[in-house]
Amino acid sequence: MNIKNPQLKIQILAGIIAILLVVPIMYDMVYGFVLGFNSASAETVGYEAYPTGFEVIPTDSEFVESVNTNVGTLGFTDFKRELVLFLPAQHTSPAVNIISTITSVAAVLLTIYYIIAVFKMISTVMRQGIMSQAALGRLRKVSYTMLAVYILFTLSSCIPTWYYSKHILLDGYTLAYPRISEGFVIAFIFILLTEILNIALRLKEEQDLTI
Repeated sequence: MNIKNPQLKIQILAGIIAILLVVPIMYDMVYGFVLGFNSASAETVGYEAYPTGFEVIPTDSEFVESVNTNVGTLGFTDFKRELVLFLPAQHTSPAVNIISTITSVAAVLLTIYYIIAVFKMISTVMRQGIMSQAALGRLRKVSYTMLAVYILFTLSSCIPTWYYSKHILLDGYTLAYPRISEGFVIAFIFILLTEILNIALRLKEEQDLTI
């Protein structure tokens, strides 16, 4: 079967891969930065300048709130909500703050490296195609880097959650660990795809040598 303009199709597919690799991780980063920026404005209300973001789960599963609608008042269950707690200095842990900051900074730096690696991989794919050792090597590097970034970001949230859940009791709520990002699934999919393509490339090379 003849493929019309294969180079153009390779470029389009490479662009789609770049979008799938970059957009999820950038969304999570921007969301975190926006949350931090918005929480900083609350200092003017008289809170301490030690904001820490948490997800909380109500301890009571009954209808805890109601809302007015065009069909009347409806009750609803608040299964989970995201809070930014402003903790007094004496209730914060310098060690936890330092560890969380280090993991966050490491994640940001690794994200920059990751984005650069993505564009290098796309450039290689456009020149040599996906079924080449160079392209698969870059795809493997990008996939594992993406996984490492999400692990670091998750640690930067889970460590404070673990510590403060032992020291802070909320009336009617309990601190919950952050949800697992969808980026983990994307990273694992690309890791599996890389290994499958690598096996296929080796089989093709062995077949070519046999012929």
